Amino acid sequence: MKRIVSVWLPLWPIERLARAEPAAVPGEACLALVETGSHGIHITAVNARAAAEGVRIGQALADARAGLPTLLSRPAEPRRDRAALLQLARWCGRYGPNRNADGADGLWIDVTGVAHLYGGEERLIADLCASLSRFGLTVRAGLADTLGAAHALARFAPAPAIAPAGETEARLAALPIEALRLAPETVLLLKRLGLRRIGQLYCLPRAALERRFRSSATAEAVLCRLDQALGVRPEPRRPLAAPPALFVQRAFADPLVSSAGLEAEMARLADELCAVLDARNLGARRAALSLYRADGTVGEARIGMSFPCRVPGHLIGLLQEKLQDLDAGFGVDALVLAALQVEACAAQQEPLGPRLGGDAAGDPARLVDRLANRLGTSRVSRLEPRASHIPERAQARVPALCDSAAPRRKEVPWPPASGPPRPSFLLAAPEPIGVIAEVPEGPPARFTWRRVERRVARAQGPQRIAPEWWREIGGKTSRTRDYYRIEDEGGAGYWVFREGLYGREEAPSWFLHGLFG
Repeated sequence: MKRIVSVWLPLWPIERLARAEPAAVPGEACLALVETGSHGIHITAVNARAAAEGVRIGQALADARAGLPTLLSRPAEPRRDRAALLQLARWCGRYGPNRNADGADGLWIDVTGVAHLYGGEERLIADLCASLSRFGLTVRAGLADTLGAAHALARFAPAPAIAPAGETEARLAALPIEALRLAPETVLLLKRLGLRRIGQLYCLPRAALERRFRSSATAEAVLCRLDQALGVRPEPRRPLAAPPALFVQRAFADPLVSSAGLEAEMARLADELCAVLDARNLGARRAALSLYRADGTVGEARIGMSFPCRVPGHLIGLLQEKLQDLDAGFGVDALVLAALQVEACAAQQEPLGPRLGGDAAGDPARLVDRLANRLGTSRVSRLEPRASHIPERAQARVPALCDSAAPRRKEVPWPPASGPPRPSFLLAAPEPIGVIAEVPEGPPARFTWRRVERRVARAQGPQRIAPEWWREIGGKTSRTRDYYRIEDEGGAGYWVFREGLYGREEAPSWFLHGLFG
C-alpha cells in the first residue's frame, strides 16, 4: 500500500523572500505581496503581522490600505517562488525518490517503504518538519494512503496528522468539506445543502447527490475528489524525475564535512547497493549519488556504465572522480546512492588466475567507463552494427554509454555470417585507386594507392554487392560493386572494389575500402 506525505507551507512566498533577501521582510511591519490582475492590484501573500491586522489574501490593495494605512507592499515573484519550491522538492528526495511540488505552496513525497529508516512514520514526519523549520519555514504535514487524504490532513487536521494504513475513511470523516480540494463555489453550494463534513458524503446515495446539484459536472467533481481521497479512484502523480530502480540511503545526526568521511560512507552505500543487485542478478547501467546538504541544497554525481555492473570497487572508482567537483557546503546530513537503470547480468566465467595489471586494467569495458565519465559521453563512442549489406552502412558511431530512453536496435552480426571474410580495418570512406587489369572483368594486376604502385601477387573474388535501391528512391542511384581480396608482393592484404559495370554509359571506377591484418 502506498504511503504519501503532503507538506503545506502556508507562508511560502513571504518566507522564501525572507530567506533570499532578509532585509526585504521587516519583522515588525505589516507586509503584503501584490500582483496586478484584471480587477486591479490584489494581495497574494501576507506576513503574520499583517494577517493579525486583518489583511486577507485576495483582497484589493486599496481596500487593505484603507483599513491599514501602514501596510507595506512588494510585487510578488511567482516564478522565483516556483523555482525555489522545486529546489526544495529536490532536497526532499532524502525522504523518498518520488516527490514534486503540490500547487504553489506545497509538496508531496511518496514515502512507501522508507519510514523504517527513520524509526517509523511519526519520526519521519517529525524529522521532516524539524528540518524545514530550521530553514525558517512554517510547515504542516500529513501522511495517508492517498495524496488527497494527506493533503486534507496537512491543512485541516491537528498534529500529528497521520492516518494509519487502511484508516483513511475514518480519519477524514470529521474534516470540513473544504479539505476535498473543491472550487469555492462548489464548497458554498455543499454548505447550503447542509453538507459541511466529509463524513456526511459517505452514506449519501450518489444518485441523490447528483439530483441536488444543478449540473452533473459539479456532482462529478465532488465524487471524483472524494473517491481520490479514499483511494477508490486513482490520482495521477508526476514526480520530478523518473524513480530509480533501486536505491540505498543513509542519514547522519552530525553532518559530514570532510571528504574522507564522505568517501567512506559512499563506499558502504556502494557495498549495500551491489549486494542488493547481486541478490536479484542485476547490474547497474546508470547510477547517481545525491548529497543532501544541511542548508537545503542538493549535490548530485551521475555515472554511466557500458555494461551491467555490480562491482563496488568499479562504482566507487567512477564516483570518486565526480565527488571531487561537489562541495559539501555546511555539511551533508544524508546520502542516497541510486541505480537509475538496471539490466540482467549474463553469467561469466571467472578467471583461473589473477589478471595481468589488476582487475580494472584487464577489462576494456571498465576503461571505456572511466574515459566516458571523465571526458563526457559525447566524446567516447563505439561502433554499433546496422542491418545493411553495404559495408560503410553496416555500422554507425554511437555513444559508448547508451541512453536508457533510446530504443534498442536488434542485434546484427558483424561481419556478416555468410560470404567471404571482410577486413578488420575499414576506411572511413572508400579511396579511389588507379588499376591495371589483365581483363576488363577480372581482378587488378597492379594498382596505385596514395601515389605508391603495388603489384598484385594473389587475388580472390569477385563478391558482388548490389545497391540498396529502396533507400535511393527519388535520389541519386548507386552502382553495383564487385569486391576483391588481393595481396601484393610484400604480403599486405587489401579489399578493393570495382563500382559499375562495363558496357554502361559511365565507365567503372576502382576504390580501396579496407585493409586485412
